[in-house]
Amino acid sequence: MRQIKCPDCNETCIKHGVLKSGSQRWFCKHCKVAFTVKINNLSKELNLFLNWLFSTDIQADMPGKGRTFRRKTAKFWSIWPLPPKVEEVHDVVYLDGIYLA
Repeated sequence: MRQIKCPDCNETCIKHGVLKSGSQRWFCKHCKVAFTVKINNLSKELNLFLNWLFSTDIQADMPGKGRTFRRKTAKFWSIWPLPPKVEEVHDVVYLDGIYLA
């Protein structure tokens, strides 16, 4: 089992009870802080977004008409792909292909 570290002082912590929701509480003996560990679902949400992006599915066919999907993946719409770094100079202009009316 992995050792839980304190977010404030980075010392090892001990178990300190359970919340009503079932989440484990942790206690740091060094700085006397009690906390719960948050689960990072960022990679799972990114995979969900990428699977949808490269598929032929539409958001209207998703459960809830895609509202939950849009809420979970909103942060990934602002990520712009970086153009490849080119060491050689060419007489070519790159355009991003966005059409704004």
